[in-house]
Amino acid sequence: MTSPYRYALYLIPPYPISRQVAEIHHLLEKQFGLKAAGRFQVHATIKGFFKKTPDPVDAIIPRLDAVFAEQSPLTVAAEGIRRDEIGFGLDLSLLDGAINQPLFDFREQVVDAVRPFIAPDCDFVDSDLGAPFRAHITLAFRDIPPDAYDQIVDWVQEALPGPEPFVASTFHFLEFHSSQWEGAWWEDLTWRLLKSWRLSS
Repeated sequence: MTSPYRYALYLIPPYPISRQVAEIHHLLEKQFGLKAAGRFQVHATIKGFFKKTPDPVDAIIPRLDAVFAEQSPLTVAAEGIRRDEIGFGLDLSLLDGAINQPLFDFREQVVDAVRPFIAPDCDFVDSDLGAPFRAHITLAFRDIPPDAYDQIVDWVQEALPGPEPFVASTFHFLEFHSSQWEGAWWEDLTWRLLKSWRLSS
């Protein structure tokens, strides 16, 4: 029987941005019936879902502790909307129009820390590690009606957080549960916080 748990590490935006995005999630459910994005914390994925090896989850945390012990807060900016085939969100990959290399380098350190704990049969390897990393804060995904996609993107434009850079200093390591990872896992997704880090300069 496959494990009902998956794990991930998220960047948690500052309160004002989290509040604005949470309001967008709420209103997208209220106005368009979209629920999938709102099942998560407001976040930017650093290491996406992974199914872990039989090792205890507590064995992962010291490796992440070591990464965070050497890491300073990161400067990040929401520079427009990033679209893909399943959703859209605020693009955090750029800073002043160029690739945010410190964010990409940090992501690689996190991936290296958890890689020994990723199960060989992990169902998210291709979608997470097999694709280019594009940091973003999800606004909607998975349950967007295709014929309403452009309309919904246009509808949220005026509510987007401004493009001013912000300091990314809070990160969460989470455990997710679903009874249907091979299907519409977002429909019954729940999560719990395992550890939080707050970076200081």
